[in-house]
Amino acid sequence: MDMKHIFAIALFLSFSTYDALAQCEFTELTFTTSTLEWGAEMSWELYHVSADGDALVASYQGEEDNATSTEVVCLEDGCYYFLLLDSWGDGWNGGDLSCDPAIPGLGLDVTLYEGDYGYHTFQVGEDDCEVILEGCGDYDALNYIQGVTADDGSCIYAQTFESVVNGVSTTREYIYYHPEDMQVGAPLVFVLHGYFGTASGMYDISGFKELADQEGFGVVWPQGLPDGSGNNHWNANFDWGSETDLEFLVQLAQHLQNEYSHSPACTYSCGYSNGGYMSYSLACRAADTFRGIGSVGGTMTNNDWNDCQPVEQVPVVHLHGTQDETILYEGTDNWQWGWGQQPGVETIVAWWAEQNNCTSLEEWELPNTDSTDGSDVDVIWHYGGTNGYQSKLYRVNGGGHDWFGAFGNMDVNSAVEMYDFWRQFCEGTAEIEETSTPEQSLFSLNGSNGVVAQESFELLVVDLAGRTVLRRPVLKGQQVNLTSHQGIHLIVGRTATGIQTAKTFLGGTAQ
Repeated sequence: MDMKHIFAIALFLSFSTYDALAQCEFTELTFTTSTLEWGAEMSWELYHVSADGDALVASYQGEEDNATSTEVVCLEDGCYYFLLLDSWGDGWNGGDLSCDPAIPGLGLDVTLYEGDYGYHTFQVGEDDCEVILEGCGDYDALNYIQGVTADDGSCIYAQTFESVVNGVSTTREYIYYHPEDMQVGAPLVFVLHGYFGTASGMYDISGFKELADQEGFGVVWPQGLPDGSGNNHWNANFDWGSETDLEFLVQLAQHLQNEYSHSPACTYSCGYSNGGYMSYSLACRAADTFRGIGSVGGTMTNNDWNDCQPVEQVPVVHLHGTQDETILYEGTDNWQWGWGQQPGVETIVAWWAEQNNCTSLEEWELPNTDSTDGSDVDVIWHYGGTNGYQSKLYRVNGGGHDWFGAFGNMDVNSAVEMYDFWRQFCEGTAEIEETSTPEQSLFSLNGSNGVVAQESFELLVVDLAGRTVLRRPVLKGQQVNLTSHQGIHLIVGRTATGIQTAKTFLGGTAQ
C-alpha cells in the first residue's frame, strides 16, 4: 500500500495544517521511491544547501520488497542533494527514486548502483548551483563514492598480482602505499586482516598509512581469499584449505622489494587475529623473506606450533588481551580445526625468545594513560639475543579481541608499538616519537543508540570481526541512530586531518 507524507521547507512561512501545505507557494514535487529486492536496506535523505549549513528536508527508509512510497515536498528555489544509502553496501539492487514533475537534475530515475552511499544533486529554480560534495570520484578506486562533485584525493586502489604456484597462476589483490618522499631501501610492512576481514578494512583502522607518512616506509594490505564457507581468511598452515597464501605473500614481498626498492632486510609482516596467525606462519616458513613479525590478537596454529622450523631468527612482537574471548590468551586444548591446541601467548613468545637466543628478561607496567578503557598494559621483554634480536609481549590486562589504539585499550597503539620494535633491527630508521594522526573530537556517543556529530566526518561502524557494517557521511550536529547494529562495535570518525575511535555496545543494554 502506498504511503504519503507531506513535507515543507520555507524561509519565512510556517504551515501548520494540511490545507496550508497544499497551498505550496514554492515548487511542489512528488518523489516516488520503488524497492525491488532487499528493500529494507534502502534509504535516502534530502538536504537543502545553504550558507548556514545543509538542512535535512525529508527522508525515507525502506521496509518491504517490491513496494512503492511517495513523498510530497514543497521546496523553495535553491540547491539540493540526495544522500543515497544502502545498509548492506551493495547499492539499491534495482530500486530507484523518481520525481514528478521533472526538473533540472531529476529528469531520469535515480538509483545507487553500488556501495554504501552516494549523492545526487539537483536544483529548484533558475539560479546555477555549485554543491561541494567531497570524496573519491574515481570509479576504479575501492572507495569510489557515486555523485561526488569534488575529488579530495582520498582514493585507494586495489592492485593485482599473479601468484604462480606449481605452474598454476592465481590473481590476487592488495593495496599498496608509500609516501612520495620515501627513500631507497625503506622498510616494507605487510598488514594482514582478520577472519571475515578485508584489505580495505585494515587500511581504514590499522593506522599504518598515517605512520608510513611520518616514518617514510611502504605498507601493503593484502586481500585474503574466501574459505569453504565464503569467509575471507588466511591459510596459516591449517589442515583444511588449499589456498597458497604463503607463496603469494612471499612472491608479493619480492615483487614490491624490486618494484619500489624496499630493503629485503627490513621487510615485516603483522596482522590482526587470523592475520596474526598468518604472520607467525610466515616466521616459521618464510623467515628469510619476512625478517620480523607482529601479531595483535592472533597466535600460532597447531601445525605451526608443533613443527615450526624457521630458517632464520625472527624478532617477534605480540599484543594480546587477557580477556580475549575469541583467541584465548591462555591457549586452548581444543583443536578447533587447527586454530587451537597450542599453549598460552606467554609461552609462545618465550619460545621465540629461545629461538633468538635471548638471555635476559624484564617486566614492567606501562602508564595507564586512559583510565576509561577498562584495561592496563604490562610489557614482558626478552632481549639479549643473537644480533640483538628480541621477543616482546604487550599483555593487555582486561583487554579483548581488539586492534589496540584503534579500539579497546588506548594506552598503546598497535601500529606504533610494532613498527618501533622492528625499526631497531633496521639500519637507518629513527625512533618513533608520536603518531602523526591526531585523535580528534568528532562525535559523542548517545548511550547505546548511536552518535551525535560535533563536526562533519565520515562514519564507519566496524564489528568485532573487523567487517565494516556501515559507512556514511555525517553532518555537524546530526544524530545517527545505530540501534539496528546489535552488540559491541568500533565507531570510527574520519576526516582528512584526523580520526576518532570508540568501542561501544549498540542496540540495547550490555549483559
